[in-house]
Amino acid sequence: MLNYALLLDPSLPVGGFTRFNGLEKLFRNGHLNSLQDLEHYMLDDLYPQFTTVDGMAIKSLYVAIQQNDGWRIALIDKMLHTQRPSLQHVKELRLSGQRLLKLAKALYPWLEFDQLESILIQYNAIGTLATVHTWINFLLGNDVEQTVHGYLGAAVSFCVEDAFKLLNPPHEEKNPFMERMTSELLSAWKKLNEPEPTAFQRRLLHRHWCSSYITLPLYVSHNSQLDEPRLFSSSGLFKRLPASP
Repeated sequence: MLNYALLLDPSLPVGGFTRFNGLEKLFRNGHLNSLQDLEHYMLDDLYPQFTTVDGMAIKSLYVAIQQNDGWRIALIDKMLHTQRPSLQHVKELRLSGQRLLKLAKALYPWLEFDQLESILIQYNAIGTLATVHTWINFLLGNDVEQTVHGYLGAAVSFCVEDAFKLLNPPHEEKNPFMERMTSELLSAWKKLNEPEPTAFQRRLLHRHWCSSYITLPLYVSHNSQLDEPRLFSSSGLFKRLPASP
């Protein structure tokens, strides 16, 4: 887990999956001039996206992975990238997810990543950062709350690191600001968090039933119950660990 945490550290060269948060555009247009401006932007614009979309999607992905439901994994991944308003967001999400997946495969060669890649190819999904992050944490045995908290903490780090490069405030202000904003985001998540993600999944499926970008599997009908387990054949998520010498 320490090695994985290092992959997500934006201050290191390897942690190069910086999310596109619209900060450069705000800065160029004169709407981001201080840490106060950054705080307002994060609280008002970014945090609702991180919690109501990304956080709840991670919870739903855990259910889909536990049920070995590749179609639902791909559907949630599609929703995550279509929620972004610009082509630049989509490009960043795709590159971020691909880079994280490549690094994780090198770090954990005994874990099963082929199944995720097959799902993304089969349903023409892109593999967003949240999807790949969830898959990795699931295989590492972390629970859903640990996974969401890690994702949200990384999101704050990426945003603050980028903003400090643009604003260049005193360096000693960075860590206190990051800690406070992380606490704010986790508090927002705690208020939103529901015991089960089924309501989120129902809204998601209702919105995308008629979408042409993903084919419904044969077992799914418009009258099927979302909570009913629908498993596709799988040899399991874990590869065998290397034999001990």
